[in-house]
Amino acid sequence: MKTAALIFALFLLVKPIIPVLEYAAFYDYIKNELCINQDKPELACNGKCHLKKELAKASNSETGNENSHSITAEQSIVFFQNTINYYDFVILKEQNPKISVSYNAIYKYHYMNFIFHPPLT
Repeated sequence: MKTAALIFALFLLVKPIIPVLEYAAFYDYIKNELCINQDKPELACNGKCHLKKELAKASNSETGNENSHSITAEQSIVFFQNTINYYDFVILKEQNPKISVSYNAIYKYHYMNFIFHPPLT
């Protein structure tokens, strides 16, 4: 599976270079037979016009495939949230709770009217 994915990835990387490789492999045939500017030797085209056409065709086929498979859809997303007022509450009359007797029994406060100083050495 990894080898198939690797071969597929390499093919996708090499695909744009295929017209250049064809131009290099069949240079004489392209220069003598397929060149549009054979009658104008001062341009020194040597089949580059054919290469440009092939590269344009390859790039158009790449972008054409992407456009044919894409679907455009316009969406508008609307978000609406009702606000809830949480400040509607009733203020009750202040109540003084009664402290239980058992709590009063364990509470002690010892007031020290002098300040403790540690002994000096």
